[in-house]
Amino acid sequence: MQFAHFRYLLSLILLTGFLFSGLISGVYADELSEPSNGAGGSAPAPYVPGEVIVKYKDGTVAALAAEGSGPVALEALGAEVATDFSAEGLSNLQALDISGPMSVKEAINELESSPYVAYAEPNYIISLSLPETEPAGADDVGALSALAFPNDPKFSDQWGLSNTGQTGGTSGADIGASKAWDVTTGSDTIVVAVIDTGVDYTHPDLAANIWKNPGEIPNNGIDDDGNGYVDDVQGYDFINNDNDPMDDNGHGTHCAGVIGAIGNNGVGIAGVAWKVKIMPLKFLRADGNGDTAASLNAIAYARRMGADVISCSWGGTARSQALGDAIASTNILFPCAAGNAGSNNDITAHYPSGFDSPQIMSVAASDAKDGIPSFSNYGATMVDVAAPGDWIMSTYPTSLGHQYVKMKGTSMATPHVAGLAALLLSKNPSMTPAALKAKIMDTVDKLPAFSGK
Repeated sequence: MQFAHFRYLLSLILLTGFLFSGLISGVYADELSEPSNGAGGSAPAPYVPGEVIVKYKDGTVAALAAEGSGPVALEALGAEVATDFSAEGLSNLQALDISGPMSVKEAINELESSPYVAYAEPNYIISLSLPETEPAGADDVGALSALAFPNDPKFSDQWGLSNTGQTGGTSGADIGASKAWDVTTGSDTIVVAVIDTGVDYTHPDLAANIWKNPGEIPNNGIDDDGNGYVDDVQGYDFINNDNDPMDDNGHGTHCAGVIGAIGNNGVGIAGVAWKVKIMPLKFLRADGNGDTAASLNAIAYARRMGADVISCSWGGTARSQALGDAIASTNILFPCAAGNAGSNNDITAHYPSGFDSPQIMSVAASDAKDGIPSFSNYGATMVDVAAPGDWIMSTYPTSLGHQYVKMKGTSMATPHVAGLAALLLSKNPSMTPAALKAKIMDTVDKLPAFSGK
């Protein structure tokens, strides 16, 4: 969404800042180091050229709006407002396009010289650590799970839900899903936003559990509910800026299936929650790459449209304060992948899982023997729980050639926690993120492999 009318306001803020500092464009460009990824001496994080995210100090925008000034400073910076996140509930936060000769580093230096700017940062690129995949075999006609219940043919491959040693693992090394299903199989009033590569919303094991925007009339070219997005009937694509969040990568659909594939329907697999609404929010392209600005819009959309849980199976070492602020602005549980570098997050930080926010649950992976796979990050302080993440069977976009595949990664562990949160909320919708987090962490199996990690 474009907000050209905010250009004037930005001009005033920048002009006032320059008058205070006595700087002109680019004077201290060399003093701004290459934007860091926050990992303590590791390589600089990649970012989108010509784009900057800026947060103004509280009260600044309202105070300066009444004073008036011309666009001199804005023109000098070569910047214009691309997105005003204030309209999405993220106050005083904007994305800028820097179209002139000034570099991102120089623009950040100039912005942060203003007494009215809280921080400025690059629009960091977010990239999936794409997991290994293994296509599922075909089902025989009328085949049923060897475990009998539920009757989904591939349920016997879902060791993370019910482990009898069928994959060479340890019996009972699972999340005990069948015990939960004796209490509840979920509710279609609970909405889990999957912020990822999109979701195959036509998949036969997912279609009935896909969220639909009740305020939008399909394909009429009108923003019926006034939320700023036209025909966003089943979520939105924030990286391509359209209303079709179809998954062209596979990662998001796999995560969605772990959370909420329809259970006991004689098709494919069972999700942790058999009944739930999955909100597809695409911010990563087919190649697994997206950016911080797109993730901010996705988070803001999920909050505005009533998501109860936001599942984030992605991350990296770049620390975006804007992303941290967006998460902190919500009152929603955020299960976040701990990362797949096999490293200690207490030493090398990983985000968004490492932000100090009570909404976040950082999730490592466990394997079918209740151990830690070599790829999984860990951390006694920075990682909260582990969940099944090693060769997990789940849904996959039909258009990519397989309807079900196995994947490994903390990306697969995270939706197990999101699905569990959906089950808990189906029994008690009033549970706060803090209560959900406490309930999950207080009732984990405390296993030797995770001691001190």
